[in-house]
Amino acid sequence: FNAPHSNTRSVAELVLGLTVMLLRDIFPKCIAAHRGEWLKSASGSFEVRGKSIGIVGYGHIGSQVSILAESLGMEVHYYDIESKLPLGNARSHKSFEELISSVDVVTVHVPETPLTRNMFNKETFRLMKKGACFINASRGVVVDIEALKHALETKHIKGAALDVFGIEPDSNECPFECPLLGVDNVILTPHIGGATEEAQLSIGFEVTKKMTDYVEFGSTMGSVNFPQLCLTPHLGNSRIIHTHYNIPGMLKQVNQRIADEEMNVTSQYLLTNEDIGYVVLDVEDGIPDLLISKLSDIEGTICLRILH
Repeated sequence: FNAPHSNTRSVAELVLGLTVMLLRDIFPKCIAAHRGEWLKSASGSFEVRGKSIGIVGYGHIGSQVSILAESLGMEVHYYDIESKLPLGNARSHKSFEELISSVDVVTVHVPETPLTRNMFNKETFRLMKKGACFINASRGVVVDIEALKHALETKHIKGAALDVFGIEPDSNECPFECPLLGVDNVILTPHIGGATEEAQLSIGFEVTKKMTDYVEFGSTMGSVNFPQLCLTPHLGNSRIIHTHYNIPGMLKQVNQRIADEEMNVTSQYLLTNEDIGYVVLDVEDGIPDLLISKLSDIEGTICLRILH
C-alpha cells in the first residue's frame, strides 16, 4: 500500500519554499556566500506576492499547493484532464498549453502515464513565459531534462527546481548524476518532498489503516500494482473475495458456481488491472464448504478469502 494523503502537505510546503527561492535567486546567492562572495542585489529578485502560479494536475497535492500559494498572495491557475472544482480563487484553464504560457511559475503534480511522459519538452518549455520558473515534484519522466537545460542556458526559463528524476540512485551511498549539475539557479533535491518526520508518522498510521481495511473488509484502496476497490463493511452478509489472473470468463465461472448453490447475491464488485482480477461478492446466509471448494478449484484462481 502507498499513502498518497499523508505526505500531501509536506510536498506542497516544499513546492512553495522552492518557489520563493527561485523567484528571489536565493540558491545561487547562498552558494556564492559559501564561497566568500557577497552578492547583495535586488536585480532579478522578485516577491511571490502578486505573481501567478500554474498548477498542472489539481489532485491532492496540487490543490494543497493552491491553498498555500493563495495564502502567500499568489494568483492561482490550474489545469487537470478531469473537471475539478477550484479552491478559493483558483482559476481553471481549458488547456495545458494555455496554462503554461500565461503564468510566472509552473509546478507539476501528475502521475506517470503515457500521456505525461516527457510532457515538458523542447516545445512546451518554449511555450512558457520568458523568465518563468519551473518546479517538478511529481515524476521524473514528466520532464525532458536536456530540453529543460537548454531552456535554462538560453535564459528562457529563469530557474528550475527538481525533486524527482527519471533515474535516481539506489541508495545514499550511490553517486547522483544529472545533466543539470552546475547549471545556474537550479535547485536539485533528493526526492524529499514527503520526507518529513511528521509525514512519515502519518504514513505509518495511514498504511496500517489500509491494511486493517483489507483484512476486515477486503478494501484495497491505495494498493500498489493491484486493483483498487473501496469497500464498506458487509453487515449481515458473508463476503466472498476471489483474486485471480485476468483471464476472460473468470467472473462468469464465479457467478455460475454461486448460482448453482442458489445463493442470493446482495452486491458485487469487480476490478481488474493488466494481470489481476479482483471480484468481491456479498451473499446472504452462510457459505457452504462445497462452494468454497468449487471457487478455489477454478483454473486461474490466485486466492480465495471468506469474510463473515
